[in-house]
Amino acid sequence: MVTNSNSLIKSEVDRLFAELNATRGECCTNPITAGGFVKGLDPIATQKKDAIVALHAREWFAVNGPPDAPLLPLNVHDRDRFRGSGGLTALVGFYARSLSRQRYDVCNHPSFDDFARGLMALAKERGLWQLEEDETLMRRFPPRPLVGMTRSAYWDPREESEETIARLRQQRHRIDQRH
Repeated sequence: MVTNSNSLIKSEVDRLFAELNATRGECCTNPITAGGFVKGLDPIATQKKDAIVALHAREWFAVNGPPDAPLLPLNVHDRDRFRGSGGLTALVGFYARSLSRQRYDVCNHPSFDDFARGLMALAKERGLWQLEEDETLMRRFPPRPLVGMTRSAYWDPREESEETIARLRQQRHRIDQRH
């Protein structure tokens, strides 16, 4: 019998949720994402799906991220700890936070390299957790602005749309003023 990663991840998520000792109406914490939910009121299937998607993103990052990177942190506490640690680990923390805001959609989120370069451009421009002072990171991920990178250091494709709309409005305003 062949076992694939999908069934292993699902089995692990099922096991972790089965270990939650809570009664109906009690607040619980998703054992993977640390998201909160109320047992018996909030759909457990949604919590399990969120956990499975996050674990798949971690697995994807282990294969496609930098070979010397730590495992992708999947909850806010670990992401914050990573972001404050400096070096490559900090970049992984920022990337994980950004990826989580996109529901771990690794296909539509920028690659780690593109994100890291965009983050370094933001750090160089504004100063960000002293990343701009890390010469090793600056050499490894030369700053390059990333369209959609917010001032809060996460990627949001709506930012790109809002920037484009704002530019078009400015152009229209200039044209209207000429006529």
